[in-house]
Amino acid sequence: MGNVFENVWLLLTVAGIALVVVSVIRQAKPEWRYWPLLVPLGIVGLAFALDAMVKTDTEALRQIITTSKQAVMNNDVQMLMAFVSPNYADRSRLNKAALEKEAKQVLRTASIKKIKTQSHRLTINALTAQSQLNIVVHFNDDSRYATMGTLVFVGMELNYEKLGKNWFIRSVEVISINNQPWNW
Repeated sequence: MGNVFENVWLLLTVAGIALVVVSVIRQAKPEWRYWPLLVPLGIVGLAFALDAMVKTDTEALRQIITTSKQAVMNNDVQMLMAFVSPNYADRSRLNKAALEKEAKQVLRTASIKKIKTQSHRLTINALTAQSQLNIVVHFNDDSRYATMGTLVFVGMELNYEKLGKNWFIRSVEVISINNQPWNW
C-alpha cells in the first residue's frame, strides 16, 4: 500500500474517486449545489499539505545525498561534514576527523563541474539505512583528477544511522570507479 506521506498520488486517487461519488450525489440532490465538491477539493489540499509538512526517512536520506553532492561541487567540507555521524568509521578512515582531513585534501584539487545520479537504491531499517549509489562525476579541465578523463563513473555504498530524529552518514565505501572494482 502507498504511503500518504511519501507522495501525493494515493490521496489524489482518493480525491478522484470522491469526485465521481460527489458527482452522483449532486445529480441526486441538486439542492446541495456545489457544496459536495468541497470534499474532493479538501482531500487534494490534505494530500499536498501532508506532503509538505511531513518529512519521511526516505526524503531525509535523499536530501542528504542531494546536499552532499552540492557540497562536494562547491568544495564546502563543512556542509559535507554536517551530515557525517560522530560515530563515522570505514575501512580506510578510523573516524570523522580523518574523513574531514581527507575530504579537505581531495576537494582542494578537485574541480567538479557537476555530479549526476545514475541510480540510487535505498534500504531503510528502524535506525539504520543503506544506499547503493552510482554517480557520474564531471570534472572541469583544470581538475587534478581530469587526467583520468573529465567523466568518471563512481559506485558507492553508504551506511546511515539515525541519531535522535536526524539521519547521518555512518560510513562510505567506494565500490567501483569507471565500472572497475575498487579496493582501498
